[in-house]
Amino acid sequence: MVMGFALTLVSAFFFAVSGPIAKTMYAVGWTPGSVVLIRLTGSALLLLIPTLIALRGRWSEVRTHWKTVVTYGLVSMAGVQGFYFIAVEHLTVAVALLLEMTAPMLIVFWIWGRTRTRPATVTFIGVLVSMFGLILVLNLRDASISILGVVMALAAAVCLASYFLVSAKDTINVPPVALTGLGMGVGALVMGVIVLTGIMPWGATTDDVDFGGVQASWILPMALIVLFTAGAYITGILGLRYIGATVGSFVNLIEVPFSVIVAWLLLSEMPAPIQLAGGVFILGGVGFIKWGEARLARRVATREVVARSEAFAEV
Repeated sequence: MVMGFALTLVSAFFFAVSGPIAKTMYAVGWTPGSVVLIRLTGSALLLLIPTLIALRGRWSEVRTHWKTVVTYGLVSMAGVQGFYFIAVEHLTVAVALLLEMTAPMLIVFWIWGRTRTRPATVTFIGVLVSMFGLILVLNLRDASISILGVVMALAAAVCLASYFLVSAKDTINVPPVALTGLGMGVGALVMGVIVLTGIMPWGATTDDVDFGGVQASWILPMALIVLFTAGAYITGILGLRYIGATVGSFVNLIEVPFSVIVAWLLLSEMPAPIQLAGGVFILGGVGFIKWGEARLARRVATREVVARSEAFAEV
């Protein structure tokens, strides 16, 4: 369990670092479409050999779960990033991120609808506490709203929820590194089509970037983005298979304060005290969610014991 939390936190950190690094590239003329395409393509190439090694003698698992692999690449990789970057063209980054981070609540209600088992009350408390903390971290002053932007950000939230649900499935026997590598390949192909059709236009330069106050070649931030993207998905899958989609998705909210800290270091964007306080609320909400899951598990186990006892009595 501790390992699951640790891996999920590492994944959240890697995701958080990628955003501010990408912003340094946007400042010199790169477009979101080009950054997303290169980060997916680069990650797929980086993981090509490890993927082939991991799948030695296990290609039957890929054939069995090919729909999951395609969905993972299309929705959890290309979808999350594509919809989010379209959203930020019409909304402030803070509002777009807030809407995307409603994914944990979508998961709670999705599982509730599928299992017909109402989450524990403390789970709802955790949802509210985490969302309140997220609002504080995002510091939503002077936010502008666009209907198209809201729709795109919510689409990104649905895709993000899919990422957590698929990654947490321990019934998928495709090794995590292979699932990530294959998903990256599918995502890169999808983004290639999106860029070629002009939905997210291509734009890139070879100018140096301001990397934490130091001028650096564009190759450095792009290489880091590729490494952190691949690492984020691999550690995310491993962590989620330990702690599950619900808790994992709320732990991932810590990505927001991580992002604030990294943006402070790389972009000199000083976090306000209210944002630091928001991080505390997010962690508190995660604790409530975990508590709620434990209570729900005990409740379900008690019902099963009672049902078995009644069945035995009838016999």
